[in-house]
Amino acid sequence: MENQSHISHLGFSYFGPGAVDMKHSDDHDPYFYETFIGSHSIEVQQGDCVFWLSDDKKTAHLQRGKTQIKSLHFATIVRGFAPENKTSTITGKTVLPYINGCSTKQIFPPDRPGDPTMQLLIIPPHSSEQHHHIHSTARCVYVLSGQGSCVLGMGKSLRVPLEAGAVCVFNPMAPHHFETGEENLVVLPVHVWSSTDEEHNHPMFNGTFRI
Repeated sequence: MENQSHISHLGFSYFGPGAVDMKHSDDHDPYFYETFIGSHSIEVQQGDCVFWLSDDKKTAHLQRGKTQIKSLHFATIVRGFAPENKTSTITGKTVLPYINGCSTKQIFPPDRPGDPTMQLLIIPPHSSEQHHHIHSTARCVYVLSGQGSCVLGMGKSLRVPLEAGAVCVFNPMAPHHFETGEENLVVLPVHVWSSTDEEHNHPMFNGTFRI
């Protein structure tokens, strides 16, 4: 598996460092996106937007269409979302807690609950016991630095290597978790839809208690 530049399995797509490819949402997904891996000239239509990285990977951009960009590393178009143009440096200390000792920072916070967003996520060394989990909508993740693994599937049957330049795309409800070695694993996830706690307010969740 480690020598493959592209793996698609179990609601998950992996693109190794140096890959030039693209992935778009499945037909049944409720939100349409396209992710571009490697070097691409990308045309963004009016009414859409694109999250992308500068050539030196020190700055993130959120730009609305109609526009055309040149992306060397990673870019994600979200259809039907056209916020104001924004730029943010990918630096600074992460200040928000996440599961299993991880921490995060909002590169582009959602203006409204549910809006697409880009995050900076730091996964500390030896996070080998990160909880297996799912997300209700798609995640497009660029590995900025560090090394580790992504473990996938309900039976944890697939493991792929993570290193700088790799891209992972998770379909909704794809079970996964990250593991690290001796250093931080730093990733940039684009959340096609930024989930809210209202998702837990439904009849199947309410009134269900762990024992």
